[in-house]
Amino acid sequence: MRPTFPRVLVLEFFQQHAHEHFSAEQLYKRLNENMRNLSLGTLYRALGLLVDAKLLSSVAFGDGRLVYELNDGTRHDHLVCTACGCIHEFFDAEIEARQTAVADNFEFDVSERQLVVFGLCAECRKG
Repeated sequence: MRPTFPRVLVLEFFQQHAHEHFSAEQLYKRLNENMRNLSLGTLYRALGLLVDAKLLSSVAFGDGRLVYELNDGTRHDHLVCTACGCIHEFFDAEIEARQTAVADNFEFDVSERQLVVFGLCAECRKG
């Protein structure tokens, strides 16, 4: 993949914000705070290419939201607050093992997986 300005800009942004999640619209606003010449269409193309190249990951949250994150090569799952929208990453070896066992039981060859748990974060439960 050619390192075009938009691709490098997007990848550098995610490297500076590792473990954070952004929708294309949020990313568009953040990247255009200081310069106003990156179009939303160009951003979507760059995101798609970076996901295809496995440099970024896209995570679909069943409510129609699609967010992007840096693909650092480590598997993890997500907790999503349905009130404020905050996202927490976690890894649990027991969950990993159980998912593998279930797939093996069904003789299922897993190519990709995502676990997203919805609920209320501690801050939203207080309020």
